[in-house]
Amino acid sequence: MAKKKQKKHLSKDHWLEQEGINWEQSDASDDFSPHIPKEEFDLRIRKAKQLLAKHGIDAMLLFAEENKYYYGGYRDAALMFTDRWRHCFIVSQEHDPVFVGESVLDSNVRKTTWVTDCRYWCAIKQWRLPIRFIDLFVDTMTSLGLDNKIIGMEYGAHHILQVGIDEVRQLEAALPNAKFVSAEKLLWEQKMIKTDWEISLMREMCDKAKRVLEKGWGAIRPGVTERDVHRVIWEEWVKEDMFETPCMSNPVLFLCGSDGPGKWRIVTTPFYDRVIREGDQGFSDCGPSYKGYWTDLQRCFYVGDKLPPKLADLSRWGRDAYLNTVNNIFPGMRGCDVFKLAEKETYRQDWNQAVPIEFVGHGIGTLNHEPPWLADNDLTELQPGMTLCVEVGCYDTELVYYGNMPEDIWLVTDKGLERIGVDLPYDVWLCG
Repeated sequence: MAKKKQKKHLSKDHWLEQEGINWEQSDASDDFSPHIPKEEFDLRIRKAKQLLAKHGIDAMLLFAEENKYYYGGYRDAALMFTDRWRHCFIVSQEHDPVFVGESVLDSNVRKTTWVTDCRYWCAIKQWRLPIRFIDLFVDTMTSLGLDNKIIGMEYGAHHILQVGIDEVRQLEAALPNAKFVSAEKLLWEQKMIKTDWEISLMREMCDKAKRVLEKGWGAIRPGVTERDVHRVIWEEWVKEDMFETPCMSNPVLFLCGSDGPGKWRIVTTPFYDRVIREGDQGFSDCGPSYKGYWTDLQRCFYVGDKLPPKLADLSRWGRDAYLNTVNNIFPGMRGCDVFKLAEKETYRQDWNQAVPIEFVGHGIGTLNHEPPWLADNDLTELQPGMTLCVEVGCYDTELVYYGNMPEDIWLVTDKGLERIGVDLPYDVWLCG
């Protein structure tokens, strides 16, 4: 009886390989340039496999930009997020990570990631590949023995998800014997605690951000347009290799007048050619990213030689409320405990103060807002290795002066918080 011909998986049915022509192995070429070192990549995948087993999940599908980078090392400058270039990573207990995606992404995958199992589809029929992502996806899941297993998905709120809701439903329907669950707890159990490599990278990133922001502050003076200030910041980003693609972060300059209430105006892209005047005030928030990690730093400014008396009070109050808060944060506290602490410290400065937003900080990493939230409804316990942005301040209740709300990036240690953010004064800056 003749042997049955072994079925080739769709993703391997590439006409170039059939002709004996192989793709160049990028890891042996000069332009292989992953951001994540091999040791760091292996550490993350080992940890992910342990957590998959702990949470009873056989594999997770990763479509979010930041998760494809964290677990795959993949960076996509063009943000190929439509269904024309649909792609994902599969991280499972039993296999090395697998890339499933459109064939045009092959070079980028091989030159930026340590993933070697790459399976492709393409709507151009002459390539003799599957012409639909879903066909390749089902074939891949079947070949990995995952078509009837428990599959984790990025169902939570904290992701920049690059797949449509209707597509997710199609994927679920295409594997009727699989059980789809949320991978949210697993993802953040791992990503909230930063590795030594991540912490080192964030220190380098904050040093760069300090130089960028100092140049930006130096450009704020009467007679200069708001657009010119941002142009200085953009140029410094490029010099520091922080103007990345994709670039979804940005400093926000919030400028207002000081001669009466209700003069608030927030300035985000597109920027304006408004000329800065003496008496303008505001803050710089967020900041540039570096190698896939975000900054979120805030300082307040006033254009003039001397702070008005009320703003000088607010500057001092905001500084002291902030420092009293960060100096009393310790591991084991919950996010809601930190929120209550910050409330108490703002009241201590001025009984008429109130926390102006529903949180006083958040985690930061591959996104500029990550769990845990330092909010009155967050029960997450702070642990060593977490990186937090703490933002506490005092404001003018009459809405004439903005006030002062510093923000830095802090590392939770065994003893408390260690600042890894920029070493800049906490008082309102005088510009011009």
